[in-house]
Amino acid sequence: MLDRALAIPLHRAAQRGLPLLVQGPRGSGKTTLLRREFPAHTYVALDDTSDRAHSRIDPAGFLARLRGPAFLDDLHRSPELIAYLASAPDLGRLVLASSRRLTLPFRTLELHRPTLAERQRRPALALAMLGHFAPTVLPVQASPPPWPMSMRFLNQDIRDLVNVRELDSFESFLDLALAQSGEILDQQALARAAGVSHRTVVRWFLALDACFLTLRLAPAEVESGRRIIRAPKLHFLDSPNFESQVVSEIYRNARHADHDPALRYWRDSNGFEISLVIFFEGFAPLPVSITEEPNPFAETRLRRWMELVGVSQGALIAAATRPSRRGGVLRYAATQL
Repeated sequence: MLDRALAIPLHRAAQRGLPLLVQGPRGSGKTTLLRREFPAHTYVALDDTSDRAHSRIDPAGFLARLRGPAFLDDLHRSPELIAYLASAPDLGRLVLASSRRLTLPFRTLELHRPTLAERQRRPALALAMLGHFAPTVLPVQASPPPWPMSMRFLNQDIRDLVNVRELDSFESFLDLALAQSGEILDQQALARAAGVSHRTVVRWFLALDACFLTLRLAPAEVESGRRIIRAPKLHFLDSPNFESQVVSEIYRNARHADHDPALRYWRDSNGFEISLVIFFEGFAPLPVSITEEPNPFAETRLRRWMELVGVSQGALIAAATRPSRRGGVLRYAATQL
């Protein structure tokens, strides 16, 4: 059984004695983690027909039946209970889990599929250290097999968010969207390719976001004197695209450390692009060049952007490279994240 980095902030948050919501994609290990970390909590799964019916018909009575700390799984399956929880007082030590993004006035953490660091049973590179600190080079070890993307969301979540009659069209759209991971998002072009309306594509992307499957990076707002592209950049958190894999690893490491990272990208109208720009409160933004094969052009482009914006630190991440620092640019192998 894997140790999950989120366990530490999870217990820190639970010490307040207030309701706690853990949400993330289906198959990420939420139930396993929470049942292991809170074994004394009464476990109630809302995929059970009778418990779910009771929670929807009489939310107050359902909660009153629980004595002591409780863990309610699959909370997203009971809309009436969610509405009641949003305004109910004195809920006590409830731990809630959802595979769909919810907005509740509770301490909320995210658990995603295991990171490479978790699967290799080592500490992850802290986000604040990226570009400033080179981790120790570890002995070469076989990469663990890819963590399988759970497709159960199509039947168990998407059917609730997308009209069932559209499911075949949605699956075709999903294949097209996955192929564009790591690219600037053009929803109009995607709608034409999928044979659906632009409004439908907007609605379907909201469904993917609600199931924690996608990130859409906004353009970085920095003073550069350049005209920048304003469309978002699309990343699937499970994708064969190398750039998306790196962005996903950085994002998941941060979320499991209980940070909400400010990730952006930058591209001007001439096609000059920086894959990732990370913002830290009170500090200069960190530009990150992501390239599967390290090459002088990628590093030159990164230095050019650093001079343009006036920052002194940057990072270059490749599939495999020797750690090095030259002129403020620190190189990493993706396996060091």
